Amino acid sequence: MATAVTSLPAPAAPALGLRVAVLLLATTYVVATVSVAWRPADNPVAGWWPAAGLAVALVALARPGAGRLAAVAAGIAVTTGLANLTGGRTLDVSAAFGAVNAAEAVVAGLVLRARPTPGPPVLVRLPDFVRLLVAAALGGLVIAVGSGTVVWAMLDGGFLATARTTFPAHAAAILVVLPLALTWRLRGGPVVDRRELAAQVTLLVVSVGLVFMPAQELALTFVPLTLLVWAALRFDLRVVSVQLAGFAAATTSFNALGWGPFAAEIDEGFTSQVGAASLCQLYVVCAALLTVPLALLLAERNRLAVQASAEEVLFRRNFTDSLLGQLLLRLEGGALRVVDANDTAADVLGRPHGSLLGLGLGDLLATPPELDVRTAAGQSWRGRVSVRGAASTRVEVALSRLSHGDDDDRRVVWSAQLLDVSAEHVARQRLEAAERLTSATLDTTAAIILVTDLEGRIVRVNAATTGLTGWTEADLVGRTIAETSLVASAPDLDALFLWPNRSGQPVVREADATTRDGSTLRVLWSNNMVRDEQDLPAYAVLTGIDVTTERASAGLVSHLMRAAITTAIIGVDDHGRITVFNAGAELMLDHDAGRQVGQRFLDLLDPDQVSERLGSRDPDEAFATLVRGIGSGELPARDWLWVARDGSRRVVSMSLSATAGGVTPHVGFLCVGRDVTEQRQGQDMLVAALEKERTAVERLRALDEAKNEFVSTVSHELRTPVTSIVGYTEMLQDGTVVDPLPDQLPLFDTIARNGQRLIVLCNDLLTLAGLDSESITWEAEQVDLGEVLGAVEESVAPLLADRHLEVLVERPDSPAVVVGDPAQLERVVLNLVTNAIKFTEDGGVVRARVEVSGDEVVLTVTDTGIGIPTEEQDNLFQKFFRSSTAQKEAIQGTGLGLSIVSAIVSAHGGTIRVRSAHLEGATFTVRLPVKY
Repeated sequence: MATAVTSLPAPAAPALGLRVAVLLLATTYVVATVSVAWRPADNPVAGWWPAAGLAVALVALARPGAGRLAAVAAGIAVTTGLANLTGGRTLDVSAAFGAVNAAEAVVAGLVLRARPTPGPPVLVRLPDFVRLLVAAALGGLVIAVGSGTVVWAMLDGGFLATARTTFPAHAAAILVVLPLALTWRLRGGPVVDRRELAAQVTLLVVSVGLVFMPAQELALTFVPLTLLVWAALRFDLRVVSVQLAGFAAATTSFNALGWGPFAAEIDEGFTSQVGAASLCQLYVVCAALLTVPLALLLAERNRLAVQASAEEVLFRRNFTDSLLGQLLLRLEGGALRVVDANDTAADVLGRPHGSLLGLGLGDLLATPPELDVRTAAGQSWRGRVSVRGAASTRVEVALSRLSHGDDDDRRVVWSAQLLDVSAEHVARQRLEAAERLTSATLDTTAAIILVTDLEGRIVRVNAATTGLTGWTEADLVGRTIAETSLVASAPDLDALFLWPNRSGQPVVREADATTRDGSTLRVLWSNNMVRDEQDLPAYAVLTGIDVTTERASAGLVSHLMRAAITTAIIGVDDHGRITVFNAGAELMLDHDAGRQVGQRFLDLLDPDQVSERLGSRDPDEAFATLVRGIGSGELPARDWLWVARDGSRRVVSMSLSATAGGVTPHVGFLCVGRDVTEQRQGQDMLVAALEKERTAVERLRALDEAKNEFVSTVSHELRTPVTSIVGYTEMLQDGTVVDPLPDQLPLFDTIARNGQRLIVLCNDLLTLAGLDSESITWEAEQVDLGEVLGAVEESVAPLLADRHLEVLVERPDSPAVVVGDPAQLERVVLNLVTNAIKFTEDGGVVRARVEVSGDEVVLTVTDTGIGIPTEEQDNLFQKFFRSSTAQKEAIQGTGLGLSIVSAIVSAHGGTIRVRSAHLEGATFTVRLPVKY
């Protein structure tokens, strides 16, 4: 089972306490005083103002609340004002600069605190750095406008020059100091190689010293940047922030001393001291923009890697230790194959863990065919299947897709969860088997069985109860025994329910029961209680045996033996002597029953047949052989020749069975014979008639094959000379041999036209012969019936040259694709459309339409022509059939086209139907399976 893994929390800087806030204000005063003291001589503002970064950090990390924010802003204004006053500025100017510095800190600090989630600002992701950039830009803008205004209004300086200098100085301070402030107390970064860090710091110090040496004019400012990028790539953001702050302080200090490439521009006369300070601060900004985002990206990547590793470990632990069998699979070659499995899955499947890898899911489980369809569509599946090679097992399978690949299914991972429910399956099978056995026992018992609760209310009725009494289960269940007419109230039955804990002996009695139709049955009841595992009464079972027939059996047998029936019933003792001879035997053989009693039974049978079948003419040996296989059962019925009194032979279907006794296994044998002489004669006549019919069918089949062969041969032989006639006629028409006379041209046209009709007739006959003999080879291609209909529309255009018909063709917007032979399907469409044109008079309408309906492509051809009489439509698709309407109108045709169309449609798995009436037009509908 998958367990959700929470992402690693983003580290956050703690809010500042009072002690730290006071310390930062004191630091702000110190660095602000130094900045004012070191400002360029030709500029009323400092070239770098690190106090701005400290002030913004105070506002950003202050505890929430308007009162605290006001106190921090006031502290910043007083501190920076005192620093300006200490640096030699007047009180009013110092107060103005303090207010502007406080405004800058509040604006930038509030931007940093405007996070989507509550809490102090952080610097862990790129959106945090973007917020820092916005804060630096807005803070620099506020200080640029404010300081420019103060210098212009109070010091008679230039507004734009002051703003241009102040903006990069304060923006650089915010970008350098804030990362250090937001990360100074963070822990848990990557392990730093101290030797690598020492080497990197050494190289950074050396490079800064070389670049900012006095009178250094070489363009080497990129070297420290590469070393800072090294720090961003290898160390955490805290180390980068410290190095960036040191780098900014060093470069600013060297530049203020007149060292380095920016100060060298002053000596060359390309810039002023103020411009050099601004260039230096822009250099610091570039360093911050290069290193801080890179360090953030790498830190985010490391956190994501740790999170992914933790999730992978957790997933692997859940996967391995899961109580469910787990399989990871990929779709390869159209089948899901195992790429990983846990030990539980190996136990469920009964295979070693290593042998599962690479096997298909169908090799392990008896999956249904629908699984391949669902996996191909990327759908989940649940089901209960058995393990391959162990049909008695049952495994509950839940298959789902875990990942999504774009075009490569091999990248898609599937998960199969396996739960072994074999024990449950076996228990359910046993329970169902026990239930079936109980139901079968109740329903196959030829006795009335009623099951009641301890209050005498019926809860179960077997099928024999309905068969014997007519009362259904719905009539009886829920009613008490006393409410039915099956069991009359009696003291012993009442005692069964009043004292269910009695000795347990069944209560047996005999009583009358009334059936649903009002008749009376004599029933022998045996009633008892069924006890549970604690030997307490649970149910009462009332079993009733219908003894109505048994009670009347003696009189019935006597009546049966005296009745004038056509079935011979003869009783025989163990010695083969007749003991019973009924009236049916008397009528069949014309023997007197009184004289036959005591005679040998085999004397009634044809002696030659007895000797042939039983192998002896001795009556005792032959009888012993006859009854040897009976035992206590019955010999199957067999035809024997019986000899009547007048010596005639009768064919009798005779069965011989043993009659059971109470002491010995049997007391004799019972012979039941039925005269089947006339029946056997009728059967012989029927067999002879069937043989004649079979011979006639074979002759007709041979005749049909000869006819097909004859048609094929004649068509081949006829097409060759007709083709020659047509060819030579064309030569005569176009003057290849000799220029024809004008009077001869109509004759040549007639010969060519009729020759073409004969060729079409031969082709139709050959096609039908091929369809009948199944010798035509069909192409299996995807065919768009809409395109076929368009081609047919162009083909029939010449037929409409001299006609006044409106032919409408409707093709679907999307392809209507079927699988079949393109030429044969085009022949179907062309034949139906040309027939509609041929049998429609001028002024009529012919409409052909192709559409997709469900899983079928439907071709409909409708015309307003002469129609087909309803009584003739059953023969419409037979060979050479032409309707009476067509014959009456003298419309030419062979009657083969629709027969060929029907055969082609049937061969493509489709159907064709016609709806028409005399002079009411016709509609032919062809339905073919659609190709998905």
